[in-house]
Amino acid sequence: MFQGFNQSTIKYYESIKKDNSKTAHRENEMLYIEGVRQPLEDLYFELSHYFNKLDSDLSGSKRRCISSPYHDARFCGNAPIREYCYVRFKLNREDKKNTLGFFFDASLDGYKYGINIYNMNAKGMENIRDYILDNRNFATEVIQKFNMSGLLEVHGETYQKPSYPDEKEILRCWLEHKNLSFLHKETLNPRFFDRKLLEEIRRSFDSAADVYFMLKKAIT
Repeated sequence: MFQGFNQSTIKYYESIKKDNSKTAHRENEMLYIEGVRQPLEDLYFELSHYFNKLDSDLSGSKRRCISSPYHDARFCGNAPIREYCYVRFKLNREDKKNTLGFFFDASLDGYKYGINIYNMNAKGMENIRDYILDNRNFATEVIQKFNMSGLLEVHGETYQKPSYPDEKEILRCWLEHKNLSFLHKETLNPRFFDRKLLEEIRRSFDSAADVYFMLKKAIT
């Protein structure tokens, strides 16, 4: 059962920040197991039950959902060890572009969670715009419900010059984006070390479930 992260989490990442090497990871392996791997697996197992009920199309493979301690050796440079951890449940697709998914990420800088569209390209955003414009009333209801909850915020780069000046403001907030994500950010706080973190994440995911299914229709 997930009970939050702990002081071993902090000590491990502090040690890796000072010395990002495989040697440092081996020397602090017990801190990693106690502070990162075990709570991350506990969080994964509890969220997997949640996502199994929400949408069976989301990949629940433990290997794919949980971060490893190592960066990809092809791209890590002089930092082979991750200075963050994550749990991600993504749609299982052969084409990796515009892959919709839920995530939780954490590091010494804080934690965040929400919905992301991985490897998003212009076509993916175009499909979202087309869906919103073709289903204005439905999209308005979904966005209104999402906005009223206030648990996640819309993020993403926007165009400098408005392209949809005649649309309702509630729709323009999405239509004018080059990309979209929906997330909540926090610095490390007492909830990070408590089961309340899981409850907070689940409430936020519940508030965005209709958004998730609308985006799924738009880009898959």
